[in-house]
Amino acid sequence: MSASLQLLHPAPAPMTLVLYAPVRDLAGLLGERLPVGTTVLWADSAAGLGALDAHRRQPNCVVLLDFRRSAACSSTELARQLQRSHPELPLVAVGSTTSEQVDGIVAAVRCGLRDILDLDTSTADIDAVLRRAAGSSAVRAIPVEAPHKARLVLVLGVRAGVGSSTLAAHLGVLAQQLSQPTAADGSDPNAQATANSTLLLDLGQPAGDTALYLNLDSQFHFDDALRHAGRIDATLVRTAMTRHSGGLTLLGQPAGSDGGLLPDPAVLVQRLRGVFETVLCDLGGVAVRQIPRSLFNSADEIWLVADQAIGTLVSLDQVLKQLESLGLRDTRLQLVINRHEEDGGLSPAQIAERFSLPLLATLPDCHRLRSSANHGHLLLQDAPRDPYLRALTPLLLHLDQAAARALPRSWREKLALALGGLQWKTK
Repeated sequence: MSASLQLLHPAPAPMTLVLYAPVRDLAGLLGERLPVGTTVLWADSAAGLGALDAHRRQPNCVVLLDFRRSAACSSTELARQLQRSHPELPLVAVGSTTSEQVDGIVAAVRCGLRDILDLDTSTADIDAVLRRAAGSSAVRAIPVEAPHKARLVLVLGVRAGVGSSTLAAHLGVLAQQLSQPTAADGSDPNAQATANSTLLLDLGQPAGDTALYLNLDSQFHFDDALRHAGRIDATLVRTAMTRHSGGLTLLGQPAGSDGGLLPDPAVLVQRLRGVFETVLCDLGGVAVRQIPRSLFNSADEIWLVADQAIGTLVSLDQVLKQLESLGLRDTRLQLVINRHEEDGGLSPAQIAERFSLPLLATLPDCHRLRSSANHGHLLLQDAPRDPYLRALTPLLLHLDQAAARALPRSWREKLALALGGLQWKTK
């Protein structure tokens, strides 16, 4: 009978619990509340992320962060660091829901933590939280040990229809082509890039618009990549993902996908950043509350795309307030004014000053841009010298800052040559 009961109720798998904090006192408090035989290891956060290396590859490793009120500020920053560097690790906030301590729990929720351990609850409930977190780690992929990490830029239209997807499509193709050999720098003008330079990750709404602009029909979508995140490498990218004739790789959602909450792509994005040099993520038409926190936390820059319309400026104000409530109103935010007209209302500089944002670029209103789209073309095909394309210069500079520093001639000179005589690749 005893053996039968053991088979029916097998012992739970062991967990590796690691408290990542500058002091170890919380480990003692947890030891009094955890089930018998469960221990908490302490990793000194003051020693940097390397303090976790001895533990994070252990089975069912769960990282605990101190979100008691006095430590919530420092733990928020630690959580953001870990979400960027080790998105495969499950993070559990440890705190209290008592009235004098609940601010710490609120801070944990705001920085995107989903598993909350309440010190005032029962041992059984604490164990359940930890088991749930450990279970979620079992389905996460092992991270790529990449020699580099691609630059991740979010293009966030502050409301639907401001042109962020059109911008992302043109910018992605142009960035990819500028990264390929050209006759201007003395190399073979017919050479085709073999490296995966630029990825356009299209998560905007309505879904599938960018594929239409690029005239692509993809059979491998964002959901497929999420399911196979652990297998993402250069070979799978080359064979499964859709590539534009200009060299740009596209990964998006199929047309008709609903506009609900996006699944967390933390591990997938980490994989993609190990394969590409630049990842440009279009989030046009997506509400801030629907965007996974991991995307915001791991982004190098966040470009807010707006125009001069009064309705857009109201939306911009709302987006900024939402980002501020999440602790994301930081130096990564930059403003792009699209469809600018000289007599269209507030100037781009006035808008930037009004909302206390650095103005990254001003893109002119371009009727030919819409005409090209209606014919299934990019403006690069129909009018490669158009002022709209020249206005993309500051954005291209930010997409590949390392390349800009390494070029023997200035990036602006190369860009001017490319925009002035870019030969469109059709094969």
